[in-house]
Amino acid sequence: MNTDTGKRPALIHLAQIVSDIFSPILIPTYAYSIMMWLTPLVILPERVRLVTTAVIALITAVVPTASLLTLRRLGRISDAAVSRRNERLLPFALALVCYIGAAWYLGSVHAPWWAARFFLGAALAVAIALIITLKWKISAHTTAIAGMTGLIIWLAFRHLMFLQPMVVITVSIMLCGVVGSCRLALRRHTLAQTGAGFLLGIACTTGIMLI
Repeated sequence: MNTDTGKRPALIHLAQIVSDIFSPILIPTYAYSIMMWLTPLVILPERVRLVTTAVIALITAVVPTASLLTLRRLGRISDAAVSRRNERLLPFALALVCYIGAAWYLGSVHAPWWAARFFLGAALAVAIALIITLKWKISAHTTAIAGMTGLIIWLAFRHLMFLQPMVVITVSIMLCGVVGSCRLALRRHTLAQTGAGFLLGIACTTGIMLI
């Protein structure tokens, strides 16, 4: 009896679950939650942390999701995952606007400069990804998870992370590998596309925050 046939659908199903959990639409909210609960910002009143997290989720998750659903109903994209490269330009442009909006919002509520700069770094990564997408399908998943990893590395080296720095960094990098492997297992990207996404995300985030 061939057990590989039964294992592969299960692995594909698991890969899809991981991809959904670490969707580029959700990563900004995860990153902001890390800022609010795993850094000195935890001293802020809980109401402030919850409200600002909700606003960030609204700007970077709810609005993009609603936009994707609308584009799908209008026939502008084939699926919510925007699998086709030639359909990604408008969703990427919308994501760019949302990240800039998130950075502006954090500036307006006098959040620490590095919190706003994370979203500017994310905006830069999306802008570059948008240009690349004109000719090539770079992985948005690995770009997003690598951007959050860049934030974690920066926080750790600035001694702003409450957890043991090397453990957090190691787990973050391993998570990038897991997400990239899932995208490969689902055959949504090649190794080059996932690797390029990782380099783009981590370079833009850390680069902007180090300026």
